[in-house]
Amino acid sequence: MTIIWIIVAIVVVLAVAALLIAASRKRNERRHQEADNIRAKAQEQTSVVEKREALAEETAANARKAQAEAEAKAAEAKRLQVDAQTRQNTATTSRDDLKQEWKRADELDPEVKTTSAASNDARTTDGGPANARTDGTSSTNTHGAHAKPTDTSST
Repeated sequence: MTIIWIIVAIVVVLAVAALLIAASRKRNERRHQEADNIRAKAQEQTSVVEKREALAEETAANARKAQAEAEAKAAEAKRLQVDAQTRQNTATTSRDDLKQEWKRADELDPEVKTTSAASNDARTTDGGPANARTDGTSSTNTHGAHAKPTDTSST
């Protein structure tokens, strides 16, 4: 009878072991299936994430391009400002040189009355006091050599 109990105990132990192995396999199968589901969802999200990355890279490239264009425009604006300042300086210098030429011509002309240095700077085209000749004519009239030319050049 003891042998029967030993055999029954062995059978019970084997049955419990079989149940444990079956439960473990089912649990592993469920886990494997859950992992496959997670992988499938991850695969679906991969294309969405790749599209987002591509869009982010494209946006970054556009930002770099816009930044480069802005820097180029800023450099062009700076160059134009320098060019405008240079032209303004040139125009001012030309105007000063022209005033000096008028003054020199008036100083050389014995028929022009010069009352002061300031009056020479106040030259007008209407024959004001700075341009008055001793004979009562103006040094800026069009019949004389002192006619004031019109500057049409773009300096």
